[in-house]
Amino acid sequence: MTTLPKLSIPAAALAALLLAGCAQPAPPAKSAAPAAAAVPALPAAALGKSVPGDAALPIAELMPLTMRYEADLKLTPEQIKAITAYREANMPKRIAGQKNILALRGQLRAAMLSGQPTGDLMRQVSQAELDHMQARERCVVFMRTTLTPEQYTQLIQRYLDGLR
Repeated sequence: MTTLPKLSIPAAALAALLLAGCAQPAPPAKSAAPAAAAVPALPAAALGKSVPGDAALPIAELMPLTMRYEADLKLTPEQIKAITAYREANMPKRIAGQKNILALRGQLRAAMLSGQPTGDLMRQVSQAELDHMQARERCVVFMRTTLTPEQYTQLIQRYLDGLR
C-alpha cells in the first residue's frame, strides 16, 4: 500500500487561512448597551444543535459505489476480500471522525451564537475536517491500487455521474 505524502500546509496555517477568510471588521458601536444584550436567550441545547448539513459532503466517497457495483466492476475474490478488510478496519474510525465533526460544529455554532471565544473550536473543526479529507484520500489511493485501471475508471465515472 502506498503511503500518502504529508500536506505542505501545516494544520495551523490551514486554520489561519480559514479564519482569515471569515474575518470581518467589527461594526461600529451604535449604543452603549453591552454586547451580551444582543445575544438571544436560547436554550444551550438549541445553540449547540448539530444538523445533517454539518457533516458536509466528502471530497470523494468511493466505498459505497464499489460495494453497490461489485458485480458490474467484476471484482475478483481477492479484491472483494481486500476491500472488505479495508472497510472493516476504517469504517469505525470514519464514523467516529464524522460524529466528532458534528459535535465540534455544534459547539462552534453555540459559541458563535452566544458570543463566546471561537478560535480554539475553529482550529479543532479544521483539524477534524482535515483528518477526514486525508482519510478519504487514503481510501481513493487504496481503490486506485486495488482495482485494475479499467475498474477504477468505471468506478470514477459512476462517482462523477452521481455528482451531477
